[in-house]
Amino acid sequence: MRLFPPKVFVSSALLLGLLMVWTSPGMAQSRAVKGKVTDENGQPVEGAKIKIEGTDIYRVFETKTNKKGEYFHLLGLQSGVYRVIVRKDGFQPAYQENVRAEMGEEKAVDFQLTPGKDRKLPFEMSDADKAEYMKKYEEQQKRMKFSAEVQAKFNQGVTFFDAGQYAEALAEFQAALEIDPKQPGIMARIGDCLLKLDRKEEALDSYNKAIELHPEDPSFYTNKGVILSQMGRAEESQEMFKKAAELDPMAAAQNFYNLGVTMVNTGDIDNAVAAFRRSIEADPGYAESYYQLGMSLSGNLKTIPEAISSLKKYLELGQKPEQVEVAKQIISALEASQ
Repeated sequence: MRLFPPKVFVSSALLLGLLMVWTSPGMAQSRAVKGKVTDENGQPVEGAKIKIEGTDIYRVFETKTNKKGEYFHLLGLQSGVYRVIVRKDGFQPAYQENVRAEMGEEKAVDFQLTPGKDRKLPFEMSDADKAEYMKKYEEQQKRMKFSAEVQAKFNQGVTFFDAGQYAEALAEFQAALEIDPKQPGIMARIGDCLLKLDRKEEALDSYNKAIELHPEDPSFYTNKGVILSQMGRAEESQEMFKKAAELDPMAAAQNFYNLGVTMVNTGDIDNAVAAFRRSIEADPGYAESYYQLGMSLSGNLKTIPEAISSLKKYLELGQKPEQVEVAKQIISALEASQ
């Protein structure tokens, strides 16, 4: 009698388990890239865009960092050489070349991002982009090469200027500008020297050139306003002080004070009073505006109380002995007249 071996029944759950065991070695043979993206303080950067490009055989994988600044991406079974690029708004882009992951390896590629704007990376540039980049790079290198010499001449010019040797200071600043002609600060310093040497038209021209190079510097407009005021061009001067106050609210007290002084010099007392009030509003501790406001108001019977109040405030804040003495005398005279 022939005997048959007993039948073996395998459940579906056991079969699934066997399949998982059989397939797991294949999964273990895959490749992956992982990493962490942080900022300059070592804090994780969430939502950074990660682009993984094959450079030997072109293929692209994309992912993003999580809340911990971490990312992970499988590359599959095929070997290759990759470039990993990271971008995030508010930071300069970064990348790493020649990334290779061995079979079964999770290759770690970390980045620390620097604040800044996005830009094209070298491998993303066209020929025209590269030419423009090289032009700017060469200009930068040239400036760096001369920067020490320029700084030395500039510093010597400042030393001469502070000592009242304006002609010598002018020569040093002009020599510095010959080396680097696109320095608005040097151009402005030349203007200061020329003004001290009573060469007002040339000083004005220097400040116009400085503004052309750097139109957002409020101090250039302030100093140009001073030059125009000394040239008797009051309206133009006032526009410069207004522009300076607009660009730099932190220096508005000084500029509204300057504006008020030019108006006093032209006899426009009502507008001068308004300017001094705006100066005080911008900086309640700006002593000179209280003095000028008190003096401007002292000639009108209706504004004598405010004039007295302003001059008394100047006595609290003012540090110019001659003006303190004048303020005391005016206060006594005004109080006696009431």
